[in-house]
Order: sequence, then structure tokens, then C-alpha cells
Amino acid sequence: MNKQKEDLLDILHLIYVMDPMCSWCYGFAPVIKKTIEEQQGTMQFKLVLGGLRPGTEKPLEEQMKESIKQHWQDVDQVTGQPFDYTFFERENFVYDTEPACRAVVTMRYLKPELEFEMAEAIQSAFYANNNDVTKPEVLASIALQFGISEEEFLEKFNEEEMLEKTKQDFVIARHLQATAFPSLYILNGTNIHLVSRGYRPYDGLAAHLKRVLNEIAPDQNPTL
Repeated sequence: MNKQKEDLLDILHLIYVMDPMCSWCYGFAPVIKKTIEEQQGTMQFKLVLGGLRPGTEKPLEEQMKESIKQHWQDVDQVTGQPFDYTFFERENFVYDTEPACRAVVTMRYLKPELEFEMAEAIQSAFYANNNDVTKPEVLASIALQFGISEEEFLEKFNEEEMLEKTKQDFVIARHLQATAFPSLYILNGTNIHLVSRGYRPYDGLAAHLKRVLNEIAPDQNPTL
């Protein structure tokens, strides 16, 4: 890697704000995955857990179920991602997204290189397989796929520090004014630039990201 690329990699960060239990983030999963792969070596990447419904205690009512089901159907139609609609047969489901977010943060500290993969695995478990990812034991079974024992995962997951680190992500998301998930930003030194708010297909995102990068560093963008 030449000096110009090294300098660019040091200052540019692509920040992805999401929640594993956000249906449009699930639809966006292949898009962000491809984007990260194509931009590898151009910038660093940072995942921020946004907290869609952290701390929810009230079970889903029928009206809310219908609203969520409509969102799922929209994502299904636009992205082709698989959904298990038997989720809506669950009774007294509490749609608390904090445990799923904390599970991703936990992986960040256990195996940081697998943080994105953990988020993706939780999404698939919830949306495609109707697993209850609000339960720590279910999240631990997902972590097992990445070579982390359930005991090790749960010990870390239940630490007060992980709860605080997860809350810090929620604060960062609010500071970024990420009012919709998924959201993408570029951090250029101390300057933050909004790239995308809400779902975008890959081609649209790639074109927009190119424009933003050219505006930020028109003479330092060797790969786009």
C-alpha cells in the first residue's frame, strides 16, 4: 500500500448505524457487505448499534404486529431477503432490541473481526428462522457458530461493561442524528458526512458513495 492510500485509510471511516432487529437493515445486509468488501483498503469501518426499541417491556399488540408485518413484506418485495412469517403467530412477544445489540457489542470485544458477521447471523436467525433473539441463550447459540462457547459468551454478555458499551453506541447514533436505520456516514478526520439514510440498493449506494468521496477528497480517491 502506498503512502497516499495509507494516509487516506487513517483518516476515512465508513460508519454503519444499524439494529439487528430492524427489517430494513436486514434487507440492507447484502448491500453493506458488498460495499465493505469493495472498499476494503480504502477506509476503515465502524459499526454502531442504533437501538431501534431498546428496553421495550410491553408485548406487541395486534395493531403493531400488522404494522411490522407490512414493513417485512415491503423489505421482502424490494430486497428478496427471506422471512419466516410464523413470527406473527408468537404471543406476548416483547420486541426489545437491546439484547441483540448487546450481543453484537459483546462479539466486538471477544472477536472484533467477526462483529459484522455476528450482526448478520442474528438478523438471519430472527428474520429467516424465527428464533427469539431477545433471549441470551439464543444469542449464545449463535455465537457458538463463531467458535465461542456459550459459557464464555454469556459471561461477557452479562457484564455491566457490555451493557454500558451498548448504551454508548446508542448515544453515538443519536449524536450522529441517525433518525432512520440503516444509516451510513463517512468520518473524515473530525468531519462527519451523511452518505445514506434508509435503504438504498447497491448500485445507488455505490454511485452516491463515490460522489461523497470525491467531494471529500477529490485528489485522494485512487480506487473510485
